[in-house]
Amino acid sequence: MRERVSYSLAIVWLVVGMTSRAAEPKLHRASPQVAQRGTTVDVDLTGYFLKDAKGLLFYDPGVTVESFEAITEQEVNGKKVPQATGTRLRVRLKISESCPLGPIGFRLQTVGGLSEYQRFFVSPFSTTLEADESRIRNDDLEKSQPVQGNTTVVGTLREGYDLDTYKLTAKQGQRISAEVIAARLGVDRGLPDLHLLISNATGHVLAEADDSALYLQDPVLSVQVPEDGDYFVNVRHSLYSANNDIYVLHLGYFARPIAVYPSGGPAGTELEVTIHGDPLGVQRQSIPLPTEATVGLATKPIVMGEISQEISVELRDAVTQSFAPTPNKLRVSPFGNILESGANQSPEEISGQAAAELPIAFNGIIESPGDVDCFKFKAKKGEQLRIHGLASGLGSPVDLAIWIKSTSGKGRSFEASDSRLNHHGLPGTNGVDRVTVDPILFFTAPDDDEYVLGVEDERGNGGDANVYRIECQSDWNATFVYIPPEPENRFAPQARQVINVPAGGRYNTTLSIVNTNRAYTGNLLLKAIGLPEGVEMIAPPITPDMTRVPVVFSASPNAGNTATFAELSVHPIPTADSPNPESLQSGFRQTVVMNSPGNNDYYLQIPLQKLAIAVTETAPFDLEVEEPRGSLVQNGELPLKFKIKRNEGFDDPVTVMMEWKPNGINTVTPLNLPGDQEEGEYLISAARNATVGTFFVTLTAVNGNYQPQYRDPNARTFISSKPFSLSIAEPHLDARFARAAVERGKTSNLVVTLNHLKPFAGKAKLSLTRLPRGVEVLEDYREITSSDKEVSFTLKATDESLVGSYRGMTLDVTIDDNGQVVRQFTGYGTLRVDAQRRGNPDS
Repeated sequence: MRERVSYSLAIVWLVVGMTSRAAEPKLHRASPQVAQRGTTVDVDLTGYFLKDAKGLLFYDPGVTVESFEAITEQEVNGKKVPQATGTRLRVRLKISESCPLGPIGFRLQTVGGLSEYQRFFVSPFSTTLEADESRIRNDDLEKSQPVQGNTTVVGTLREGYDLDTYKLTAKQGQRISAEVIAARLGVDRGLPDLHLLISNATGHVLAEADDSALYLQDPVLSVQVPEDGDYFVNVRHSLYSANNDIYVLHLGYFARPIAVYPSGGPAGTELEVTIHGDPLGVQRQSIPLPTEATVGLATKPIVMGEISQEISVELRDAVTQSFAPTPNKLRVSPFGNILESGANQSPEEISGQAAAELPIAFNGIIESPGDVDCFKFKAKKGEQLRIHGLASGLGSPVDLAIWIKSTSGKGRSFEASDSRLNHHGLPGTNGVDRVTVDPILFFTAPDDDEYVLGVEDERGNGGDANVYRIECQSDWNATFVYIPPEPENRFAPQARQVINVPAGGRYNTTLSIVNTNRAYTGNLLLKAIGLPEGVEMIAPPITPDMTRVPVVFSASPNAGNTATFAELSVHPIPTADSPNPESLQSGFRQTVVMNSPGNNDYYLQIPLQKLAIAVTETAPFDLEVEEPRGSLVQNGELPLKFKIKRNEGFDDPVTVMMEWKPNGINTVTPLNLPGDQEEGEYLISAARNATVGTFFVTLTAVNGNYQPQYRDPNARTFISSKPFSLSIAEPHLDARFARAAVERGKTSNLVVTLNHLKPFAGKAKLSLTRLPRGVEVLEDYREITSSDKEVSFTLKATDESLVGSYRGMTLDVTIDDNGQVVRQFTGYGTLRVDAQRRGNPDS
């Protein structure tokens, strides 16, 4: 244990001099991150722009806010240190007796909007801090910190070789359990990978672990002690590279289940389960399974054709009657269970068994290395099935592999050993999400037949806790939407993952689309429910070729500073050919990523089904865009004129950018407008293959020079322009260059043939561009009308020109289209520069 240093010291001087204007809050840490159920606790929040707090938006029930208090100074090493305004906030939380155990997700709401997602853990035990009186170390057995049984400790590993040791007294045959929460606390950078060890008074190691199947980098241990005495639990970093790693340690006599079998059952039933992982032996318990589950904002019945629901189950120890500190996971499905029984090691051994009717869930345990379990089911020819194996995603150590063979011996076998995130209806993220370790096999039955489903561990492992579940049902498809993280926010993966819309203003975002299996082939309409009063959403129809859709949220001027959850979903648009299209499963899905060791591969993925949205105070500026009167043509450019409307006293620079672009549209880098300017032009261009049509687009403005960085200390307010129509059209001209050559020191005539693709009024200005070095055009430009079939230019090769053949000359065309200047590039010409012939005078 090392001397405690306040986190606030690291941020005091970073924020000195920052604007006092409200901005989106940036929440970095809650401390402590755990408290006992049924208590009231003060939690310190640290970050930037935390002043003018309005409340906490909780993703889970059971916690309420009683008060907020701004912290202006803090005592560090006996001295009071000033804290910069808005960097530290104390919130008093009341945790109900019925609050669920485990993580509670939340965001801080201020007048500037909603913060990043953070987690707070609820424990069944009383909490204490790692001792720090008189800077006492607890690095070894002699200096260990005594702890009462069934206690939750909050500690910190200050430096690489820091060791924290705790002492617990137990009687012969009693159980000692320990569970670490460190990686699960969630940090935006780094990876707290801790090691756990239990020893006796002589230092003999009873058990140790640095990982667990349940919680990956967070270890758990349970041992039965051989005699009366003191026992010691040691916590350290697994690689001796701790760096102020905060952890929570549950320590005591409770049972820490590591597997529940079966790991799911039919909705509305009492599920009889066996609980594995207790050194005192296997326990049994009856668990009532719900008939409904919360999906998005609604509570819905668990019915056929819907995704089975994952629930958290609080397990009570039969010996001590205490709860496990963190719940286990179970699946609730709208169909029955089949448990493995008897000899089922091969298709031959189950030949006499009756084939199951689908849908069904097969459940088993890979009990020994090399174990293979087989089940039999029926399927009709052409029937499309979804065979979903569940193990790792529920905390089991099994690395599942599944295969299907016909009992008749006809045809080939089908197999799968993993899955993709979209198969689970989840957006893609950097790093490995453990649910993808579980296989999903999309199987189309080749014949009316009976089939064998084989289940095994891909690595050949086995054990009593290696439980699995295989859900077999007709294939279903769903389309979900989410806010994609942008590459420029690589140092802040949660940046702009919520909607903070200013009162009287607009906020835009881009939604990406994820299909569980097959993409829907028709047009879709995006809908929102649960928006704050006074807020509306505007979005264009989603066509099959769109992978992203731009969305604008606008708030009325009198919308209050509220925060809530909304649900987004897509719905098929009826057509003349399909007036009553089949309904589509849909919803909002977001994955919060944390714990990156530095290479942006995240090790903690937290799936969310609710869109957090807040109405903020009025923004100090607004963005107006002059809607283009003409079209942007393929292989052309178009300047978008915009204006920043500044409130009195607002003179910050403003950055303007286009976040969603139609296919084939390119933009300049974000354009910065100094504080003394209000108007500008944002240049966009279209590739030759840009999609022709009219598109719903916006521009985005943010105060400051926007270049996100790690823990960006700058005040940010994002606003959107009103949506406007951008028309992309075919070009007016198609130019063809005649072969041309010019001698050094002389002039030559270049003729360009013009093919008019569509007429234009008045005259167009044409000029040559991308000429080789040392070659000049004697005319600044040429003017033509829609009736001109060709145009010529006079070229001169100066002494600086180099002999050779050059490709890439292009015609630069400028046309006034309905008062809008349209610029187009067309043609691809080759020019040969020849050496000056001897005896010829210079031109």
